[in-house]
Amino acid sequence: MTDINNATREVFGNIAPWMRVVFFIMIAASIAVLVWQVVSRAWLWQKGRQGGFERDWRVWVQRLAVYAAAQKRVHKKTLGALLHLLLFSGFVVLTIGTTLLAIADDGPYYFHHGWYYLIYELTMDIFGVAFIVGCLLAMYRRAFKRKPSLGHNRSDWWLLGVLLSLGITGFAVEALRLHYTQVQPGLARWSIVGWLIEVNLLRGIDVATAQTMHLAAWWGHAILVAVFFATIPVDRFLHVITGPLNIAGRPERPMGTLVPLNMEEVEQTGRTGVHRLADFNRQQLLSLDSCMECGRCEDACPATATGKPLSPKAVVIDLRNLMSSDGEDVHRTIRDETLWACTMCQACVQECPVLIGHVDLISDMRRDLIGQGKLSGPPAKALQQIASQSNPYGRSNAERLAWAEGLEVPTAESNPSFEYLLWVGCAASFDPRAQKVARATVQLLKNAGVNFAVLGKEETCTGDPARRIGDEFLFQQRAHTNVETLTRRNVKKIVTPCPHCYNTLKNEYPQFGGQYEVQHHSTLLAELVEVGRLSNSGSNGDPITLHDPCYLARVNGEVDATRAVVGATNDPQYREMPRCGKKTFCCGAGGGRMWFEEAPSQRVSVLRSQEALATGARTLATACPFCLNMMTDGMAGTQGGENVKVLDIAEVLLSRQTRASR
Repeated sequence: MTDINNATREVFGNIAPWMRVVFFIMIAASIAVLVWQVVSRAWLWQKGRQGGFERDWRVWVQRLAVYAAAQKRVHKKTLGALLHLLLFSGFVVLTIGTTLLAIADDGPYYFHHGWYYLIYELTMDIFGVAFIVGCLLAMYRRAFKRKPSLGHNRSDWWLLGVLLSLGITGFAVEALRLHYTQVQPGLARWSIVGWLIEVNLLRGIDVATAQTMHLAAWWGHAILVAVFFATIPVDRFLHVITGPLNIAGRPERPMGTLVPLNMEEVEQTGRTGVHRLADFNRQQLLSLDSCMECGRCEDACPATATGKPLSPKAVVIDLRNLMSSDGEDVHRTIRDETLWACTMCQACVQECPVLIGHVDLISDMRRDLIGQGKLSGPPAKALQQIASQSNPYGRSNAERLAWAEGLEVPTAESNPSFEYLLWVGCAASFDPRAQKVARATVQLLKNAGVNFAVLGKEETCTGDPARRIGDEFLFQQRAHTNVETLTRRNVKKIVTPCPHCYNTLKNEYPQFGGQYEVQHHSTLLAELVEVGRLSNSGSNGDPITLHDPCYLARVNGEVDATRAVVGATNDPQYREMPRCGKKTFCCGAGGGRMWFEEAPSQRVSVLRSQEALATGARTLATACPFCLNMMTDGMAGTQGGENVKVLDIAEVLLSRQTRASR
């Protein structure tokens, strides 16, 4: 009869006392090497500026639970995600199990027996198999299915070989132990893998031989454990330590918010951005060591996709190599054209499993380039025009209301009791195509009876292009001016058709005392549709698709309102693109790229236009004046694109209103 209550095993069975001493010395030495090497890396992080770390422990716990334990950004239907899940879960459970075994052996109470012991053995075997399968899949992927963006070097084979050997020798030790101790079958079956090996491969071996083989396998396994600990900091497995540290430590703030420069500090140090590696803060330097080179950031990057000289992964790796080589000047490692290629769409940041802030790194280095006067051509002219004319188009601010001719648009001066301030934005004020968006928005607000006003010539550029390009001085100048104007006009609620103005007013102006209730026009229009003050039922029957602006969908999470405005739920002709919502693909205008010249073959809008055309849509709706212009150009440069109308959601809704009223 099987005695469940007394089921257990010796932790160091078949291991002589002197061997245990040698074992503990060996493990202690390997852990000492591990700690020494990690501390050496930490000294490199200490070279950065103080600060930069999140200090709220509640944020640490929430982030570690979601991104480290639950692997939120890894769970996808891909081979890489599957193997990582198997490796991660196997490694974590086996580590916890080994720790519990040590506690039971050395602690005041031996709890490793009975039902606990049996369930423990089964659990360890199941996750041991998961660990081995994960190793084999990782080897298969690197040998036969490796994507170009996945980092790879010879040490990866060494690491996978050590991990696989750990799993195999662990099961060998278990099977040999079951054989030489002659465990009852009813108990042995709980160690399912070891039992199967013992039954099928070891039955012809005598007990004495099995003991000798067990001792050899145990030492082989123990040596592999020591080697693994000692080599963690010099291979890709370092991210198991640094990844959680970065996940917990990255400062909590909205995705679309850049850290402002302290002007007093600039005056004292003369530093406007990052020129030397030590100009990054310590959290940023830690983040460089957190990269596992999975390539998710590179796969999502529009600049990489169009052949520009930018890979977010390469930026991180190059800076990490610079840190390891005690280099200083970041611009000798990261080329200027690499930094200017970024659209700051935040796709890389959204995809990173360990929360590296690629855009912050690039923004800080851009600021230094601006400080050195290393920007020329159209983008430099746009900055000059923001400074001199308060808009990047170089038009007189007296022309800010030219788009409203004949509409009798109320201003903050003529209607001081307005509920909503309509922040028109520079594009919708001065760009001929985008002006139609402003007109459509105004007509819809009037039709719905909304009490609103505009600032007219009192409105100036929010400074978003300046901040994204890297001119923080100009941005803060615009921010202070606009906050003063908004305060003087007693503004409480703002609505704008521009996601970039929306993000800046909502997320960045609070840094300068500007606290407002800010809505994108899609949100307000969706609310008006929902309560019946506007109608979106007058579809023309043509297939329609939607391009989500990065700074609306990905950065600020607004996905549903745009679809509600175009009637996605009740229009059978609505078509969704593969990359949509928070996973949208950039139009190419962000990060100041709207004012950069680029070759037709490198235009992001062409790739996005091809994706829209593949849906069969005859209308491409968007919710950003920059996206509107970029996608119009993209369609013009794409075969078949001449048959597709590119409209803002306000124009789509206004046309449906008109049809519905006939």
